Amino acid sequence: MEQHTRLQYLLERLVAYTATAEELTELTTLVEQDNGTTMEEVAQLLASETTASYQHDHWMSVADRILAADKLPADPATAPVHRLPFLHRWGWAAAVVVLLGTAAYLLQHYQRTQPPALVTAPHQPDVAPGSNGAILTLADGSHVVLDSAGKGVITTQGNTRVMLKDNGLQYTPGGGANSTVAYNTITTPKGKQFHVVLPDGTQVWLNAGSVLQFPVAFSGKERQVDLSGEAFFEVAAKATQPFKVLVRKQLEVAVLGTGFNVSAYTNEQSIATTLITGSVRVSLPHATQSFPVILKPGQQARWEDQQLTVAADANVEQAIAWKNGLFNFEGVGLREMMRQLERWYNLEVVYEGNVPDVRFFGEMSRSLKLSDVLSGLESAEVHFRLEEGRRLVVMP
Repeated sequence: MEQHTRLQYLLERLVAYTATAEELTELTTLVEQDNGTTMEEVAQLLASETTASYQHDHWMSVADRILAADKLPADPATAPVHRLPFLHRWGWAAAVVVLLGTAAYLLQHYQRTQPPALVTAPHQPDVAPGSNGAILTLADGSHVVLDSAGKGVITTQGNTRVMLKDNGLQYTPGGGANSTVAYNTITTPKGKQFHVVLPDGTQVWLNAGSVLQFPVAFSGKERQVDLSGEAFFEVAAKATQPFKVLVRKQLEVAVLGTGFNVSAYTNEQSIATTLITGSVRVSLPHATQSFPVILKPGQQARWEDQQLTVAADANVEQAIAWKNGLFNFEGVGLREMMRQLERWYNLEVVYEGNVPDVRFFGEMSRSLKLSDVLSGLESAEVHFRLEEGRRLVVMP
């Protein structure tokens, strides 16, 4: 009861902007202990805050998104982990996010004794999250920047109309057959993602840093596309014309009608195919011996070190978290996490000193600004400095 009263007192001090540095540290410790104070009690204290600089509505909306996405299991009893503070089990998730909402005040109030973890350039106070956008390369080699192209029909490729809509790009074949096979390529740079509907009705969501090449009209015995990077496919069923994805010219994923995710970045050691629904066959098209693997929903095939393995109980939510607007860092090492942030926030990440490759557990929204993400990662005793040119320095 005494601890509960103390926590209430500290929260009131924080909301009133009168908390000392020592009280802030004590409050953070009590919050991390998850000591049983109800979320309703915390919300009542925080809801009364009306100061404009606090940005109450913004941070409560962030909290709501995290609460809705939070599906974390109970903390393991053993093995040290670094659970992100604003991804703590739901009872405190919103409260700690709201505490982050006062960061501007706290950094100004304590800047003489607590230097900010994120040092920003004078003309670059923060980095916004990624957004929708891509570059379309047409059959003649010309480029269309889809971020700035107007909605409607943007070009015609053979007998196929290419239309830009609110939800992405759509290919609509016209009557008659194309005399020659023409290919288009969609490239998502760092900091961009995009959605395209292929000529057969297959939907593809491309993550940042990906390249998809495909014919403007599918003809012949099969439908084949080439992928480098990461994409989620919802394949239009067509039993007489199998759909195939050639992944980095190394792996082939063949389907009839299904939903699956392929992650095949060139700076990652493995290629992973995760099946959500339906059935796919994963094989090595150019090997002297064939190693076909038939996946069932919930399984993942991984090609690494010249070996193809299958995980029977894959973390499906983690595989498609990016498509659902989330980062899922369950069991992810620091460097793998940084590669994800590098792609989404269009950064150059470098390491300074002996930075430990700690592992993280938790989820966070991909709509957060970079400073908000880094605030959460500071809890693992890894620090950051943001320099000119979107250069993020990781320090121990």
